[in-house]
Formats: sequence, structure tokens, C-alpha cells
Amino acid sequence: MEENTMDDMLTESAENVLAQCCTPQFVRTVEAARERGAGRDLWDQLDALGFLDALVPEDKGGSGLRLAATTGALFAFGAHALPLPAAHTMIARDLLARAGVEAPRGPIALALAHASRHGAAFVPYGLVADAIIVETADGVSLVSLAAAEVQAHGDSLDATLTWPAHAARALPSTVRGVAELGALATAATMAGAMQRVFDMTLGYVNERQQFGRSLGKFQAVQQQLSVMAEHVAATRVAAQLGCAGHGTSEQRLAAAIAKARASRAAPLVANGAHALTGAMGITAEFDLQLHTRRLHAQRLQYGSESYWDEVVGTHAIDRWSSVAAGVVGIFDALDEAAGAAS
Repeated sequence: MEENTMDDMLTESAENVLAQCCTPQFVRTVEAARERGAGRDLWDQLDALGFLDALVPEDKGGSGLRLAATTGALFAFGAHALPLPAAHTMIARDLLARAGVEAPRGPIALALAHASRHGAAFVPYGLVADAIIVETADGVSLVSLAAAEVQAHGDSLDATLTWPAHAARALPSTVRGVAELGALATAATMAGAMQRVFDMTLGYVNERQQFGRSLGKFQAVQQQLSVMAEHVAATRVAAQLGCAGHGTSEQRLAAAIAKARASRAAPLVANGAHALTGAMGITAEFDLQLHTRRLHAQRLQYGSESYWDEVVGTHAIDRWSSVAAGVVGIFDALDEAAGAAS
């Protein structure tokens, strides 16, 4: 089956489930509970439908899909503000399956360890995850969070977690690249969230009346909407290309471009939406803030745009240096040949 067809099927299936179950009220309930086990009915549905094992090789019990074939589902996770690390878990289960390690069935988050603290990490979705795959200077480990100490951050589901040494299981050296994989998953869900933020803003300005006509008819409003739309489209394309690079030699570069573009666009899209919705947009009752709060937080997760811009720039310099060295080598060879001929 063609990759685009599979992506369309997964996207439609994800949209159907999330539209029914991942309502704004559900998101608020999980965020209010802020505890492991929240939202497990929906989690079990996603698991039963095969989303969480979509990347796992077929001989390991999964669907054996490439990440590019699941991009639409990742967008849907972001568009519905899914308060569970489904995208992380898809990648984590694939990593564990390829390493020959049985994956926990609950939510698995991806994390980078604090350089200054042994057995501690800031973890996106840390309040609702059962386990994490964490990258340290010494390698990558699978950590059970059953005995972890939790330090929550604001009103988000992210947390700093500290765990005892016995809770960590070292994974084979073939498991690597957690930073770029976390960045890639986050960029894709951010793209979906930005699209939802734009759609909500567009709907608001087209319904809101001022001076006898909708706000969307005013040129200044249309200008702001067009800027938002450009950032949303660019983020979406970058995320698609990033997912297409998953599992290739260009994975880190593709992830860097995707995350840098998403992080750069996040405050511009979020702030543009709040500027156009005004006081209504910042109220707790208005669903917009379910997405914009998370966009601001995700901007920094696994590295901000400045971090990934440096990765892209270094790659470009290295590639140019390699090309330049090759050209110099050709001219040197021609000079030697000319000298020998004379």
C-alpha cells in the first residue's frame, strides 16, 4: 500500500477517535488530574487500534510503517491537544522493539538527563508517563517511573523527575538519537496544534462583528491572518520532510530543520492568535489556550530554534568544506597531470 494512502487512512482513523474522545473537556480533565493513569480509556483505544505500534516492525508485532506514513496522525495528536505522549510512545516502542526489549504498555516519554544530576531529567508529559527512554552522557536507558519523585512545572503536564538507580535499565548502544527523535515528534504535533490555532482564530474573526461587518473583512486582520498562515504552512512542510528523513542518514538534519521551524513559528502563531481574539482568547473557558500554552512550552523542549539552527549551520559548513576540499583536490590533480605532461 502506498505511503500517502496509508497516511490518509491513519489520519482519518485518528481524527475520528480524537474528535469523539479527546474533547476540550477531556484535555482539561487530564490536565486537572495531573497524575499517572489519567486518560487511560483513550490511551487503551489508541493502543487497541494499533497507533502506538505503527512503527514497530511487523516481525515484532507492529505494522512496520515508516514515520512518514504516520505524519497525519501526529498532526491530529497536536490538533486535538492530546494530553498523552502518543507520538513519543510510537517512537519509543519502535526503538525498544529493534533493541529486543519488551516495551511497557503505558505511556512512554522521551527525555534528556540533566548533566548535573544523576538519575534526573526534565520530562515532557512527565506527570502522565509510566516510563521514559532517557539519554545521558553514558548512553540510553529505559526508566520505570513507579518510584520516581515528581516536581511539577506550572500548570503543564511536564515535570522534572528523579528516580533511583535500580529503576533504570541500560539499553543497547544501537538505541540513540533521543534528542532528535523527541524534537521530531514535537515538531509534528506542534504543526497540528498551529493549524488548529489558525482555524480557531479564522473562525473567530469571521464570526465577530465590528462596525457592521466581520473582523475578517478588515485588511489589517487579513494581513495578520496571512502571516499566521505562512508560518503554519512552513511548519507543516518542515515536519513532513522531517518525518520523511526518519531512519535515514539525514535524520538529525531533517529533525533539526523541522524543530527549528516549529519553534520559530510557535510564538508568532500563538501571539498572532491572541492578538486577534483579544481578551476572549486568554480566558480559561476559551479552548484556544489549550493549544497556545502548549506551543510556548514545546518551543523549548528538546532544544529551541537557536540550538537546532546551530546544528543546521554546522552541517552546512561541514558539507561546504567537504565540497571545497574535493574541488581543490581536482585542481591539484589537474596541475600534477599538466606538470607531468610537460
